[in-house]
Amino acid sequence: MVRGYPLFAERATKLYGLKFGRARRRRGISLLHCHPPILPGRSSLCEPDGAGISRVALVSGVVFAARLWGMGADDPAELNLDVYDTRDGLWNPEHGALEIPDGWEQLPTGEAFVTRQVKAAGVFWLLWQPRGRNRPHRRSLGLLAPATTISTAQKEAEKTAERRAKQRVAGARQRERGEVRYRDEFAAAVRAWLDFTAEHAALAEEIAVGAAEQAAVVGSGRVGRTATLPLEERAALAARAYIRHRHTDYEQKLAGIDVFEIDLGDLDDLDDLEYVDYQEIKRAAQRDVDAFLDAHRHDGSALA
Repeated sequence: MVRGYPLFAERATKLYGLKFGRARRRRGISLLHCHPPILPGRSSLCEPDGAGISRVALVSGVVFAARLWGMGADDPAELNLDVYDTRDGLWNPEHGALEIPDGWEQLPTGEAFVTRQVKAAGVFWLLWQPRGRNRPHRRSLGLLAPATTISTAQKEAEKTAERRAKQRVAGARQRERGEVRYRDEFAAAVRAWLDFTAEHAALAEEIAVGAAEQAAVVGSGRVGRTATLPLEERAALAARAYIRHRHTDYEQKLAGIDVFEIDLGDLDDLDDLEYVDYQEIKRAAQRDVDAFLDAHRHDGSALA
């Protein structure tokens, strides 16, 4: 396999939709059956591999491959690369061992604005710590870039620090105002869904406010943050969950489960598993929620 083949294949797939799992011809080359694949500067022909594909001239192939390769530049200092900091030095999957180009330096992680400015300015290498025995994922160490680019970005960061700080404060305030509006809308939707009688208005307010506070926490992943359901459905699910936890014996039943008292190795004792049937406890709680709603709604039994 020619060095650089994975990058060649990846770019061919991304840019031109070429599939390497079957024989497909594009622009005068059969990529699947070129062994080695066509690379810039090759002057040989693609030979058939027994699949009945005829020989293909390289005239248009070289131009196409060069365009895929995106280089014309064999110098890694002109490319954006993922570089790994190994015990033997810097290493890249496509280019092998590398050295930091003259005039380059490292920008550690933690300076988001400077990092964005350096990336926008042009060429850089992303620096990674490879996976290890106790580290299942690679870890970012920052990036490598020309020192002049990093210096310019740092000066820009210093010059705009005060303005960006004000923008962050203003942005946080705006987000908080938006969250307050959303919680108010959510609580109103819960009240409308509950449809309690006037004598139970205080209870409806408690449920509406409590459900909105719990379900709409930013980053919680709860039903109040989903965008796939309409507001009315989110409000209904959040209200039912609040009632289940606060106005039924659902949590007491869950707390009463002691799975350690059940001997799962004793076949005669498997009937005891019905006592830890969470789904049955939840179904019973849902029935209790329905009864609670019927007792307080306009169209329910309206029990005091």
